[in-house]
Amino acid sequence: MKRKGMFETQKTEGIMKKRKNHVFTCGDTLLGGFVLFLSLFLVSPLSAAELLSLDEAIAEALASNQDIQVARGEEKISSNNVNIGNAGLLPRIDLVGSVNYQDNEEPSMSGLTEFTSTSATLQASYTLFDGFGNIYTFRKLKSAGRLGRFLARNTIEDVILEVSEAYYNLADATEQVAVAEEALAISGDRLKRARLRSEYGQANTLEVLSASVDANADSVAWKEAVLDMENANRALNLLLSRPIDTSYAVKSEVSFDKSLRKEEILQNAKQSFSSYLIARESVKQAEYDLGIARSDFFPELGVQAGYGFGDTVAGFDTGMDDLSGSFSAALTLNFNLFNGFQSSIRSQNARIELQNSKLLEQKALNELEKQVADTWQEYLNTLDILEFQKKNLETAELNFRRSKELYVLGQLTTTTFREAQLNLINEQKSIASARYDAKILELKLKRFAGKLVTEEEVEKQ
Repeated sequence: MKRKGMFETQKTEGIMKKRKNHVFTCGDTLLGGFVLFLSLFLVSPLSAAELLSLDEAIAEALASNQDIQVARGEEKISSNNVNIGNAGLLPRIDLVGSVNYQDNEEPSMSGLTEFTSTSATLQASYTLFDGFGNIYTFRKLKSAGRLGRFLARNTIEDVILEVSEAYYNLADATEQVAVAEEALAISGDRLKRARLRSEYGQANTLEVLSASVDANADSVAWKEAVLDMENANRALNLLLSRPIDTSYAVKSEVSFDKSLRKEEILQNAKQSFSSYLIARESVKQAEYDLGIARSDFFPELGVQAGYGFGDTVAGFDTGMDDLSGSFSAALTLNFNLFNGFQSSIRSQNARIELQNSKLLEQKALNELEKQVADTWQEYLNTLDILEFQKKNLETAELNFRRSKELYVLGQLTTTTFREAQLNLINEQKSIASARYDAKILELKLKRFAGKLVTEEEVEKQ
């Protein structure tokens, strides 16, 4: 009874033929026969669909997933903000023009009571020193750029893991459907034999009823497995931004990376795991905020220069026929003596924020070490369990074949045969789930080690 593949068309067609042959033998109870009738004729929508690999699914998610697109947009914004102009390290140049009309009761110094002054000036200003506040601001902008890249990487890694889990959930659900189909075929064959034995007086009504109940139960289990598969298919479509009812088949083969080492994973995680890098970069942000806050205690030195034209004429006249040019320059010094303790409060709060950031970084490191240790141990345990289940599956298959031979010969009760069948079904289901669980844990370990996504994929626009 060993299965050679869940996605082979010939096997699917063979199972469907078996299911059709069992339709007319399961009508002892109205409700059970109706459920079985429906289940045997419902064909899986994924049976003839296109084949989608995990790499193709991940590539499609990287290109079309909305969360990734938003994360890349936010990363681009933080990258655009890394500019010395945003930090006040470039001069400011303004073109200023004005028209001023006055009507005085007494003559002005020019002897006019009504006049219009017109001027146009090109002026530049630059902060020479502000307590290094602009320097710390620029450093903080660069830190924010790195932080944006880490956040984008974290989102991309989250989506890749979600896609991988959804993909393997669909693969698992597909195998569960195949196991349920196999169980349904076995139960249908058993029910057919029970009816024939009853017709020839070799079995009583109780045996027929028991076989019918088990067949109906397997029919319900098959329908539930199909529903789980369809739900898993829609969940993957959502992550890939595909139409929600798009159907496709997935690959069931998985292989494991034997080169993973716990110490290497933990060491790489401290340098590559995006969640920890975000916490570490937040400490740098807090340090720069403290430097910006302390700059308030220093004087501000600036320079201004301008060149303009102006004219004053009698009456209301905006003409510029007789403009005169002039150059101006100024060196300014501004030192705040008291602002209601605002600078002091900002500095105190910045120191507290820095202390909190360091505490959160240490907490993130402790959590990272625990997560790596927990995931690594769970990964090893799952691989061990998988090996045990492989042996159990071989035993369950051998036991079922022997039980079937004895049952056909009439030397085994239906209860014992059903128990052997259930043992085989449970082992087939468990081994599929354990295989995919181990693969997902391996992907989580690769994420810790910074191997889940490359820097080129992060920077891809």
